Amino acid sequence: MSKLEKNLKDWIDHGFINSSQAQRIRDHEALKPGNSWILSGLLILGALIISVGVISLIAAHWNQIPHLVKLGGDFLLLVGLATAILHTWETQKKIQFEVLLLSFLLFCLASIGLISQIYHTGGEFYQALMLWSLITSAATLGARQVLIPWLWTGAFLAGLVCTALDAVIMEPIFHKNHLAVFMATPLLCMGLLVVSKRLSREAGLTRAFQGWTLTCSLFALVVVEIQTPSNLESHRILSAYLPAYFLTAFAVMGIWKSFEYRRSQKILLMLIIVAFLIPFHLSLLKVSASIAYATFTILVLGLISIFLASLKARKLFQWFLFFLGMRFLILYFQALGGLATTGTGLVVSGGIIIGMTMIWNKHKDSLATWAEGWSK
Repeated sequence: MSKLEKNLKDWIDHGFINSSQAQRIRDHEALKPGNSWILSGLLILGALIISVGVISLIAAHWNQIPHLVKLGGDFLLLVGLATAILHTWETQKKIQFEVLLLSFLLFCLASIGLISQIYHTGGEFYQALMLWSLITSAATLGARQVLIPWLWTGAFLAGLVCTALDAVIMEPIFHKNHLAVFMATPLLCMGLLVVSKRLSREAGLTRAFQGWTLTCSLFALVVVEIQTPSNLESHRILSAYLPAYFLTAFAVMGIWKSFEYRRSQKILLMLIIVAFLIPFHLSLLKVSASIAYATFTILVLGLISIFLASLKARKLFQWFLFFLGMRFLILYFQALGGLATTGTGLVVSGGIIIGMTMIWNKHKDSLATWAEGWSK
């Protein structure tokens, strides 16, 4: 029995709808096209397999192919893909458009590698990512699904982080301080999210920035907790944090002027930003106690959970509530130390995991309802 049929049966049993209304719902759902994400995924998989096959055939005879033929073939392929993209755009073939656009973007990255190989330009992979991000930014704006903006934003952020950490030109700014770089990354995503919402509201790029803001925030919290004191001196150089301060000011200004959030939500976002920034400065104060870092991680996760609930994003709320519970569990193991590996410790730990899971599953909806009403 499908999920729809189960839901219809449950709604009929509870008197929410009658049999005729259930049939009308079935008829309406039957007229809808199939799951486009499944079709898109299969088409993208097929396109990738074909691309790998073409690359394998070319690689087998790579040394025998003249450079002019390589570049000409690459150029013609890109022109052909661009022409097909324009055709699918004009004929409103959305799935084919997304597949062709993704193929075009991937071949643009391959073209950078081809030119580098032919002319022996050298360079690091993150430099190619940065160049690719810049030359494909306009094409990415045409995507309507979130996959392409998500991949583009991830590549752009990866290239940017590696540039900040490794590029010689960035050393006077960040001093190879990885904490300052990872602190600035989610703030940059938040600033870009503010700009994207102003320009395009709920377009794919906006949703991508939303997702990467949360993802980078989680990753940054993990980085700051597992930091080592090996490069503590660079952590104490305050100027390395200046880019993050500018990004913070920009994000705060954009949030405060936003018409999308209520006043309580804006205040909650400010508290999240402050709580997020503090653990990155504990090394400046020579604080190394793990409990201090864990406290702020738990605080940030809790505040983000409440904010997500205020947006009615229940699935994300439940995920962050799960992360919060996992962090409490890790803190428990940290506190017990070696005792957690004994027989008694394992029994107690297993009981705590089961108990926390049952409590979370029982109260997750009521917690979401409470959090949604808290910020009104």
